Amino acid sequence: MNYSIRFYPEKRGGITENVPIIMSITYASQRLFHYTGKRCNQQQWDADKNALKKNQVAPNGQNSTYFNADLDKIKVTVQELFKAYDVSGVTPSKEQLRENLKKKLGKASSPTEGEGFFDRFEQYIRDSRLSDGFKKHMRTTCNKLRTFNPNTRFEKLTVQYLTDFQNYLLADCNLSKNSAIAELRRLRSFISYAFRHEWTTQNAFQSFRVEAETYGDPVFITTEERNMLFDATIENERLARVRDIFVFQCLIGCRVGDLVKLKRKNIINGFVEYIAGKTQDDNPRVARVPLTPAALTILSRYNLPNGDLLPYITDQRYNEYLKELFRHVGLTRMVTVLDPKTRVSVQKPISEVASSHMARRVFVGNLHRKGVKNEIIASMSGHVENSKALSRYYNINDADKQEALKLIE
Repeated sequence: MNYSIRFYPEKRGGITENVPIIMSITYASQRLFHYTGKRCNQQQWDADKNALKKNQVAPNGQNSTYFNADLDKIKVTVQELFKAYDVSGVTPSKEQLRENLKKKLGKASSPTEGEGFFDRFEQYIRDSRLSDGFKKHMRTTCNKLRTFNPNTRFEKLTVQYLTDFQNYLLADCNLSKNSAIAELRRLRSFISYAFRHEWTTQNAFQSFRVEAETYGDPVFITTEERNMLFDATIENERLARVRDIFVFQCLIGCRVGDLVKLKRKNIINGFVEYIAGKTQDDNPRVARVPLTPAALTILSRYNLPNGDLLPYITDQRYNEYLKELFRHVGLTRMVTVLDPKTRVSVQKPISEVASSHMARRVFVGNLHRKGVKNEIIASMSGHVENSKALSRYYNINDADKQEALKLIE
């Protein structure tokens, strides 16, 4: 059986220091990647000789002579395995070869300290094509796993482990069911990536079912209530700034993660243009929204030295101040929402559910109620085609019912 063995420093998105040495074994139209337990700096590697350059010292303090001798031992082990396969007339699967290699190499096949589950998770966050916002959420998931079990390893990720982690998110972290589902989906994305890159041979998510999120009808203020906010005289300077940020967001419909990145340079010929963050990697969508007179009025109130459109604040403070703002101007009508814990419908003042994401709902929901086509809304909001989020706005409101009954009076 023909086969080839090659060693190389793993490419890690521009990182050149202390990178893992990977062994690639190609045979019978298959390729196996195996971490050797060795590391070096990219400039120390001789690609032609498939070894560490002479007179080099690896990051662990080992000189090139001993470093390359260890790689040769691994290579000899692979050669011995393939001789045995030839004698037996066996063409091994990748899984069989990996297991045989681990048994033959013993400790040599084990990752060095620091090259474990969480290092691979960090590598995934760093190297994969994820938006900045999604990377932030991924890091949160990684940190929750560290707290849940700092000794997590790939081989420990069983269906029972995932069940226990889900219970931990709901009970100990006090997350809603939807938030816990989001955490599990992010973990599933990482495990699928690790499985494809052969960092692990098992994927418990093939047997563990992650439920679908459950949402109630979108809750948002009407155009009239938005205009009331815009026209309100607010003496409190902090709340006045939050009002401007929120109403402007209602007028362009972007996610808060995109909003805080907007600069003066994003305004082109009376439109605000940006690439929606959730689509920037796989299918970039340019959202282009005309600026209304109210939006231009808000922007005229600020001339910030760093080029920001508005005086942005942290997400947490934004959401806190919005609730205070709604109460301040009297936006406290009762609305029906889905309790995130019990998933039972409850009634709350709209001020209690005010958030940065409500601004996006104001934009989409009120356009939808006016009969604007989804394609037009999506071109401005940055939603992907056939978005499930847009379909949630197909609810029938009281005004629709009243108008319908007028037809048979």
